[in-house]
Amino acid sequence: MLWGRLWLWILTCCLALPATAWSAAGTVQVVLGQARIIQSTGQERAAIKGDQVYTGDTITTGASGQVQLRMIDDARLWVRPSSRLLIEQYPADAAAAQEPRAQTATRLIEGGLRAATGAIGQRAPDKVRLSTPNAVIAIRGTEFELAFFPDRLAEAFQTPAGTYHRVYDGRTRLSSPGSPPLDVLAGQAVFVGLMPGDAPRVLPQIPPFLNLPDGPVASPPAREAAPLARSLKIGLRMASPMADGAVVISSAGAPVEPVQTEALAREGEPARLSLSYAPPPNTRQRRAPEPPVTLTLDITAKVQDGQAQVQVQDVLRGGSLILTMRLGTWTDISGRASWLSGGRQTIASSSARPESAQVLIRVDTGP
Repeated sequence: MLWGRLWLWILTCCLALPATAWSAAGTVQVVLGQARIIQSTGQERAAIKGDQVYTGDTITTGASGQVQLRMIDDARLWVRPSSRLLIEQYPADAAAAQEPRAQTATRLIEGGLRAATGAIGQRAPDKVRLSTPNAVIAIRGTEFELAFFPDRLAEAFQTPAGTYHRVYDGRTRLSSPGSPPLDVLAGQAVFVGLMPGDAPRVLPQIPPFLNLPDGPVASPPAREAAPLARSLKIGLRMASPMADGAVVISSAGAPVEPVQTEALAREGEPARLSLSYAPPPNTRQRRAPEPPVTLTLDITAKVQDGQAQVQVQDVLRGGSLILTMRLGTWTDISGRASWLSGGRQTIASSSARPESAQVLIRVDTGP
C-alpha cells in the first residue's frame, strides 16, 4: 500500500513537470573543432554530434570550432568560430512548434551565425526573434547571416565593432536602440556600430566574413605569421692538417682520428659545440704529452643561395669571426680568430713533425 502511494506521488510529480524539462529545442548535427554547451544551471559539457540542446543553453565555439544545429521546427543554425549563441526561447516539442502561438528567440552574444528559418519562421515570421547586444532582427526571409563583434573580435577581423547582417533570401528588419528600423533586402549587408545613436546603414559592399559558404567555415583571419626557420645541422671538428679526413698514424704507431661533434639549431639561432682534443705522445721527440685542447664555440648560421652565412663566437677566449661558406663542406677556420691562441697545440703525424691543430666547421640543412 505504501509503495503504491509512493509510485502514484512520483507519477503525479513527473506529470506536473513542464515539457521543457523533457523535450529538446534542437539537436547537434555537426561539430568541428572545440565547442561546448553551457546549461542555464552553469553545468558545461563538450558538444558532440547527436547532443540535444534546450531552452537556456548557450553554445560556445573556440577559434576553430563550429557547430550546426537542427531545431525542432527544422530551422538550421550554423554557429561560426569564436561565437556564443543563447537559446532564449523555443517550443517544448515538435507538436508545440506547430501551434499558432509558437515562437522562438535566440541571442548571438558574440561571433557569427548563419540561419535558415524553419516552420515557425515560414508560417509566422513575427514569432521569430534574433538579437545581438545592440540590435534586433525581425525575420521576413528564409536565410541570412549575422555577426556581432565586440572590440576583441573586431580587431581580429580588422573591422569596426558592432553588428553585421546580410540577407541571402527574402528580407529582414534590423532595429537598434534610438534609431528607426531598417529593412534589409536580399543581397544587402548592413552594419550598426556600438556608439550611442549609431543608426543601421547599408554597406557599399559585403564584407568577406559575411560572404561565406553554406555551413561551417574557417576561423577568423589570423595575422600573417613569419615563415618558420629551417633546421640546420652544424658540425665542429679538430684534426691534423695532414689528415685530410683520414686517420693519421702517430709517431708512436697509434691511430689518431679527428674528433668532431654536431648539433641541430634553428636558422639564425646559435648552436653551442664543445670539443676536447688530446694530441698523441711524440716518442721520437721524447717530450711530455701536451695537455688536451678544449674548444667551445657558439655558431650561428643562415642559408642563402646555397651558401651559409656564419658567425662564430669563442665562448672561452672571446673573439668572433664572420664568414661565408659552402653548405656540406668542412671549412678550416684555424688561426682566423682567438681559438687555440693559448699556445701551440700539436698533433703528431706519421712523420713525427709537430703540426698545429686544425679547427673546421660545417653547416648542412637539417632533417
